[in-house]
Amino acid sequence: MRVENSFLKLYENPDVAIHAAKEIRNDENPLVVKNILANAYLLKGGYLESVRITFEKSDAESSAPLLLRKFMIAREFYHLGLYEQTFKIISPLLSSRKKSGNAGKTNAIYAELFQLEAKNLIAVKQLKSAQKSLKLSTEYAKNSSDLISKENQLLAAGILAEMKQRKEALILTETLLKSLENLPRNVYIRSAAYQLQGNLYFEEQQYKRAIGSLHRALSLLENTGFEPLKNSIYADLMKNYLVIQSNKEYDFYKKKLADGSKSLDENRKEARRELIQLNTEFGLEEVNKMVKKEKNQFFFTIGSLLLLVLVAGFLYLREIQKAKAFTKQIKFLRSINAPLHKKHEGIQGKDLSKKPLLIPIEKEKEILEKLNQFEGSKKYLDNNMSLATLSVQLGTNTKYLSEIINKYKDKNFNSYINALRIKYVIQLLSTDRSYHQYKISYIAEICGFTTHSAFTNVFKSVTGFSPHEYIQNLRNSER
Repeated sequence: MRVENSFLKLYENPDVAIHAAKEIRNDENPLVVKNILANAYLLKGGYLESVRITFEKSDAESSAPLLLRKFMIAREFYHLGLYEQTFKIISPLLSSRKKSGNAGKTNAIYAELFQLEAKNLIAVKQLKSAQKSLKLSTEYAKNSSDLISKENQLLAAGILAEMKQRKEALILTETLLKSLENLPRNVYIRSAAYQLQGNLYFEEQQYKRAIGSLHRALSLLENTGFEPLKNSIYADLMKNYLVIQSNKEYDFYKKKLADGSKSLDENRKEARRELIQLNTEFGLEEVNKMVKKEKNQFFFTIGSLLLLVLVAGFLYLREIQKAKAFTKQIKFLRSINAPLHKKHEGIQGKDLSKKPLLIPIEKEKEILEKLNQFEGSKKYLDNNMSLATLSVQLGTNTKYLSEIINKYKDKNFNSYINALRIKYVIQLLSTDRSYHQYKISYIAEICGFTTHSAFTNVFKSVTGFSPHEYIQNLRNSER
């Protein structure tokens, strides 16, 4: 009952839901409670905290919790705008469900999975397919969650609006709002429904009615933490006031939108970077579990030394083929790694005859040691990293730091930082094929570059290939 109550509070006020969920977090159903917590942080715009909760370690090993965890991960990708990765996670889960029929105890999870698929399809404008997914979600939600069904009605109205069937969308929205009158705690869906109603009025050029609906939507959110939804309503109000040339109100909501968007955008950017990193680690854990399970089954069922030798021989031949395909990439990685990970063997072993540094020997050792630690910390992925910033972090000055980087890393500061970033990206691309599907702009952001073009230029100057060419070479090598 306490878990169900926490779930209901999600749509009333995410801060209240977080408080309620934390009180029961150590009780039974830990993954279910984590799901509520992660969702609550998403609804309030705490994307980074939601990602971290989603990837917390769990001892739950049964199929239902694993299914729920994969749903949670897919939801994080969706809310951070990584739609292709969302499809990659949920499509196999839903394909197997369509074949096997009734979900039984996991009805609620599959209702949410099909709903998430519908949202993802809406985001990429595949509206007919989204309608089919919504229908399946509603069927699974019949005996599990009325809230999911209500949200599906809202999504269905939104699809009709996208398809320019505004009259039908308005009727469905008004019907939904009437049914929600008996559910006063359902603040989120009511507010979102009024927002959709306002947007439909706007499309019909009924601006005063649109503004009235949007203000009703906003009034429901007073003293709640639904920051992303509030920001969306600010944008819609700003648009309406611009059309009717009400400058005072337009400026007011423009400022509200700017103030809210800044923190949300920063949180979303940091969350996206951490999500990709944690998902890579999670994927490796899953692969290791699968390999261990298959190995145990192999020894239990086969038990034949001859067959083991044959399998080992097959694997050996396959590794040889892979090694040949990746020869160029391996040579390149070694050339990148050598100067960056080379440990200094003592200041005395370095040739100082060319230009002696006016830096104490012990200070050089100290700075070099800190540089080695910095290279392993991934702080170079911060796009605000500069010579001045790093010198402060290492407790030295810019002149000392610049001279030591030039002398011992054989690079200037910018080349040194860029080489670290490119090496990091190459390692990701070489160890996790999922990165081959990301847009180059996302990869650039992950490794600390502020623009797509800057990343491409640096990548090509270091590797001799553009990012697209390098990824294509990796794909060809895997065939």
